[in-house]
Amino acid sequence: MLFLMMTPFVSYTEGSPFEKARKPYRPAAIKLLFITEQPQPIEQNRFFYFEQVKRGDSMFLELMKVLFPEEVGVFESTKALRAEKAYFLNRFKEEGFYLLNASETPQPNTTQTTRRKALQANLPVLIQHLQHLISVDTPVVLISATTHEACYQPLQEAGFTILNKYLLPYPNSGQQINFRRQLSALLQQYRLMPKID
Repeated sequence: MLFLMMTPFVSYTEGSPFEKARKPYRPAAIKLLFITEQPQPIEQNRFFYFEQVKRGDSMFLELMKVLFPEEVGVFESTKALRAEKAYFLNRFKEEGFYLLNASETPQPNTTQTTRRKALQANLPVLIQHLQHLISVDTPVVLISATTHEACYQPLQEAGFTILNKYLLPYPNSGQQINFRRQLSALLQQYRLMPKID
């Protein structure tokens, strides 16, 4: 608890480096919002909306495989796909998709319990931000067990439309296939997959 009290929470302000990277890719009208846990520390340069990411970036890579499988399938390597990250972020935006972190404050080298408590502590900030960002009818998908455990019930009680009643794994540490399978099924169920021309 002392750790949480001493940790300065970063709000979703224009001055945040994460919000600066995210803002150009915010759709005029958000059709579907993905919420995941805290970003990695800024010096690791592994944020979803950073265009130049050299390693990691599993959230971006796996989400694009689900949403745009035919376009992603053209690339022979992960390196080649990363080189076109700005293009895919724009495709993501054009479809009305947006990704937000449940907290802007990185929690490196901490346990899942510590991260969950940090997300719970940040819920008032998150809810206030969502009230300005989306309507209560906008579908929301929570990604990672930590995010789901911390946010599902409070966001539902605040009136938001959470699609996944059950946790969706974070797409790393061997969970990539499960993530793709479960997210694809969820989006198909609600007819939210991008339309293929």
